Amino acid sequence: MKNRSHIKGSSRRRENRKRTVMVLLIMVLCLSGTGVRTSYASQEASQEASQAAVPDASQDISPETTGNTTGTTIIEYGNLRELLKQGNLSLKESIEDYENNINAYQEIWDTLKREQDNMEDKAEEMGGEDSQTAGIYSSNAAMLKSSASRIYSQLDTMTSEKSTRSLEKSADTFTMTAQTLMNSYNQMVQNVEYQEKRVESLQAAFEAMVRKQAAGTATQAQLKEAKKSLDTAGNSLESLRLQAGELRRRLLTMLGIEDSSQVVIGAIPEPDMAAIEAVDYESDKNRAMGNDKNVQNARHTSASSTTEINIRFKLVDEAEGTKEAAFLASYQNLQASKTAYEAALTAFQSAQLTYEGLQRKQQAGLLTGTQYLEGQASYLEKKAAKETAAMNLTAAYESYCWDVKGISQT
Repeated sequence: MKNRSHIKGSSRRRENRKRTVMVLLIMVLCLSGTGVRTSYASQEASQEASQAAVPDASQDISPETTGNTTGTTIIEYGNLRELLKQGNLSLKESIEDYENNINAYQEIWDTLKREQDNMEDKAEEMGGEDSQTAGIYSSNAAMLKSSASRIYSQLDTMTSEKSTRSLEKSADTFTMTAQTLMNSYNQMVQNVEYQEKRVESLQAAFEAMVRKQAAGTATQAQLKEAKKSLDTAGNSLESLRLQAGELRRRLLTMLGIEDSSQVVIGAIPEPDMAAIEAVDYESDKNRAMGNDKNVQNARHTSASSTTEINIRFKLVDEAEGTKEAAFLASYQNLQASKTAYEAALTAFQSAQLTYEGLQRKQQAGLLTGTQYLEGQASYLEKKAAKETAAMNLTAAYESYCWDVKGISQT
């Protein structure tokens, strides 16, 4: 269900945009020097602006809230950016404000052009009857044309790549953060699965130790140690569950999605080994330098005198040195994560073979329940380690790619 205050805010923004259009239009017309020579259409616009400033008490400004209650919502890793644009309040408002400004200026330009055409038509109609009035219309048409031209230039600037880049950078930063939260959540879930089996195994071992101690085949110290191991594992499991719940809450809050049993957070994609193998450090480093804000600021520092030029060279060297060190660390982290993943994968493949043998023994009745649970826990431990290493590698590669694009990890 959508947040009622957010819906009210959206409604207010729509009304504010209408008022903004009218007020900006009046300002443009006034600044153009039309004064008392404006047409009746512009006078009507002024009246509408005044009326729009006073809300109608008879109107209900609290619209009905609706929610999608059908089906399951699955959050996919590859769709995080679009989900953020649709649901994150801060990012959504930034996008809406940008689009509203574009639309407002477009409406102003359309209105000015209509008024210009109207004035030109009036001037033509009055040309043979009243040259003085025709001159007023012509003068107004020229000023409206000039204002429309300035508005068009502003629109062109607002829709340029440079103007939209900051909005995309903001979306990049939100996406990077959401990826991190989703990755961490999935790691917690994997380790919860392993820890649950470990607690189950230790519970069985403790109960077996109780029976042995009662039969006189185990000491009190052994029983105490078994209980300590069980309690420690139980505390770890509870901690992992709480952390997984917190990460889930933070991710869904960032996405603007209300938590429920129908919301499923998807898995993290397997590492793209082909892309990781194809990484070109030198080429990527140069791109990272070109996209880094601090490096670009230093390179574009104005300098005219010899002293200022020398200072700029120093600033550029420092900025490039800092970025190169940070980027090298990102690259080294990627390579270390790759090595760790390969090792974890090898260990998991070995654990799979062991687990298959364990299952055969279980089916043949050669294992106690405790022994089988211990074997399952050992297998799930290696599985969780492999999955965690895979997600760490995916995260390291994503982080490396963000560094290339100039998106800060801080």
